[in-house]
Amino acid sequence: MKQTAVKSFVLCTRLRVPQRIPRLSIALYFLLLGISASSAQVAPQQPATSDSDKRTIEMLLERIEKLEARVAQLEHSSGQPSPPHPGSAAAPEPASSPSAMETVMSERMDFSRTLLKIRGFGDINLRGSNQKGDTTSFNLGQLNLFVTSDVSDRFKFLGEIVFEAGPDNIYGVTRPNNNFLGVDVERLLLQYSHNDYFNLALGRYHTAIGYYNTAYHHSTWFQTTEDRPLVFQFEDRGGILPIHNVGASASGRIPSGSLGLHYVAEIGNGRESRAPIAEEPVQNTIDENNHKAFNFAFFSTPAAVPGLQAGFSVYHDRLTPANVTPVAETILAAHAVLIRPRFEWLNEALLVRHTEIANGALFQTPAFYSQVSHQFGSYRPYFRYQYLNASGREPIFPDIGLRQGPSVGIRYDASEFVAVKLQYDYTKLRSHPDTQALGMQVGFTF
Repeated sequence: MKQTAVKSFVLCTRLRVPQRIPRLSIALYFLLLGISASSAQVAPQQPATSDSDKRTIEMLLERIEKLEARVAQLEHSSGQPSPPHPGSAAAPEPASSPSAMETVMSERMDFSRTLLKIRGFGDINLRGSNQKGDTTSFNLGQLNLFVTSDVSDRFKFLGEIVFEAGPDNIYGVTRPNNNFLGVDVERLLLQYSHNDYFNLALGRYHTAIGYYNTAYHHSTWFQTTEDRPLVFQFEDRGGILPIHNVGASASGRIPSGSLGLHYVAEIGNGRESRAPIAEEPVQNTIDENNHKAFNFAFFSTPAAVPGLQAGFSVYHDRLTPANVTPVAETILAAHAVLIRPRFEWLNEALLVRHTEIANGALFQTPAFYSQVSHQFGSYRPYFRYQYLNASGREPIFPDIGLRQGPSVGIRYDASEFVAVKLQYDYTKLRSHPDTQALGMQVGFTF
């Protein structure tokens, strides 16, 4: 009798009346409670192991399950939360009622771990020259937003968004009658770091040709000089190299002890042909052909000479300019740089080879620069000499020609985050008068 009464009590107590349920659910609840109580009173008069008692228990259990399902259905239709399952901990009610998708997303992702960081860079310039048609003007340089985020322990995001003005004096918008775009996503990368020997980046990156292109990106505040060397000018500023690429880049250390060997292997769309000159040669979404650009670079940072880096790279692509036979492009680059806190010495030499596939005509463009500087307190005077010599019949950049000459300047660090530069350039040109230019720049970060 006692066991049967306990069973009935357990059956009754399994039904808990949740808060804020519909009146119909409460009525069903008390109806079932009465049935359970009457069963408990009859049970002592029958044997504990009777078939009738077992059938009664099975029937009550079945009705309890149906009632719980009905209560849950009614509460769902009325917008109220269902009661917790017996034996499970009741979850606290949220302050608001998020959607089902928001609840799932919040449970799967902890956005507090992906800390988004934004750093800004900018520069303002004043420049004038004796070149015919030029005027002395103040100039708004690039506004660079450098964005990073730790997606997870191994995945990171990097973005570089640049706003700049065009020749029509409009800043940061698309020109209806001009291809110049004032807003560029210069770099957009999802980076995966496995270990020191293998790292992978997917997206738009700076091609590892030589040293300067991956050491100094779009902020002039980082570099010593007012501008980039001629050979490393950006594509939309008349540069001859594929500075940017869209694809995949793998890099890492090579086990080599004190030699400090590193590798870079890249594959991407390459650049659009510059004949005629393209405003945005970077092929962000569509490659002009099925051939992919490959680049392999190796460099060493020997422990015996702190600050020294020496290496070389080989880049290959196939270009298909309009109305011109396809051109095979190979770029060979070598560099040796010495970077120390108060002293820098940069040396790079490149050879751009273009071969017309139909007739085998070969065009070679040699280029180099050497730059040296030393810091005295807040002042860093510098000297640079550069040389670039392209044929007038060059199929990809026939407008470059011969350019060479020295640059002399000084950088003054007015504060930890502001640099003022003054630079004089003398440039010799083929078939044109020599030019002289004087420029001042204020670069800053915030």
